[in-house]
Amino acid sequence: MMWDTFENRLYITGDLFTETGVRVGMSAETAMPTATDLPVIKDSQGRPFIPGSSLRGAVRAHVERIVRAFEPDAGSGKGASNPVKPSEWAIPPERRRQLANRDTYEREVFEESCRVERVFGSPWLASRVRFTDLPLLTERVEPELRDSVSIDREKESVANKYDFEAMPAGVRFKLEIIAENLDDVELGLLLLGVRELENGAIRIGGFKGRGLGVVKLENARYEWVDKKNLLNYLKQGQAAPVDAAWINARLEQLFQQMGG
Repeated sequence: MMWDTFENRLYITGDLFTETGVRVGMSAETAMPTATDLPVIKDSQGRPFIPGSSLRGAVRAHVERIVRAFEPDAGSGKGASNPVKPSEWAIPPERRRQLANRDTYEREVFEESCRVERVFGSPWLASRVRFTDLPLLTERVEPELRDSVSIDREKESVANKYDFEAMPAGVRFKLEIIAENLDDVELGLLLLGVRELENGAIRIGGFKGRGLGVVKLENARYEWVDKKNLLNYLKQGQAAPVDAAWINARLEQLFQQMGG
């Protein structure tokens, strides 16, 4: 299933809760003048938020690691390409050049892409999963200013001091994920990442090695639209809720296909 016809949509919402401080920011060179060396990223109204691309990248990288444990080779709907080694891509550069001028380019690219690329996309294959930017839900909260140092490893001494902003522990951001036209196994791949978010197994942002970035998805809600309830959804805006059994069935299909 691709984009030509609407087949289904899974809509996931919830609260991304920070169990430790979280820093998703920008460098001082790209930020407006501030009182800190490394500010957190803010929207046009000056409110901190988490870019959807940051969370999506963390979820994708986590899923890729799990997939490779079951399927070490990437391609033809299996495994996960290694983004830093073209020789380990599902479609290496030379193969893509061979496909470029074919009338069947889109179909062949999809067929030869790895399991993760088919869901999350690649430079030549559109993603079917969208993570929207996560606005801050908690009111009257500001970033914390923290001091830090960089170490000169040769001299084993402080090279320089700097400060940075981080959102404190105990705040909530609004999560929204929309997936369209995924089959049951592909849904299982996405749900695997979401389940790991619920388990608190995925960290986001910078300075994770210092203990930052621990988050957990809470109050998750899952809604489903397919051709059976599409008309009702279009008329009344009502999607069908799904339960844990529905989610577990698709996770099980994924694991069976991967040989787990």
